[in-house]
Amino acid sequence: MNTLLKFRSQKGAAVIEFALVAMLLFTIVIAMAEFSRAWMLLGVMNGAVRVGARYAAIVPDVENRLDDVTAKVKDVLSASHIPDEDSQVEVAFGGSPSIGTPITVSVIVTFHTPFGNLFPRLQELHLTAACSMRREI
Repeated sequence: MNTLLKFRSQKGAAVIEFALVAMLLFTIVIAMAEFSRAWMLLGVMNGAVRVGARYAAIVPDVENRLDDVTAKVKDVLSASHIPDEDSQVEVAFGGSPSIGTPITVSVIVTFHTPFGNLFPRLQELHLTAACSMRREI
């Protein structure tokens, strides 16, 4: 009889333990999903800057068409549902824009996470991608 009372007194312990472990488990699963989303975004950004750098390398008179290069990068980003206000595109020349000089296209995208309430430093992360190509024209 004494052992029966002992088991009855710990009846709710399993529920409390499950609640604590489940909270940790769900946090880990959500963190993995957010990391995967950020990794996918980096892949999209790398593709976008590659398209922009390739366009800048082959278009004639690129120094007067920087808006076109920026538009190419933002088109790729918007196809993946990344808003224009969350991205900044920059085009840099390695010296004078002549044949063989490098052109670097970089993009910074603000990644919003749902962990901002728990960890304020994780509310907005700034992800960066860049690509350089040599001028062909």
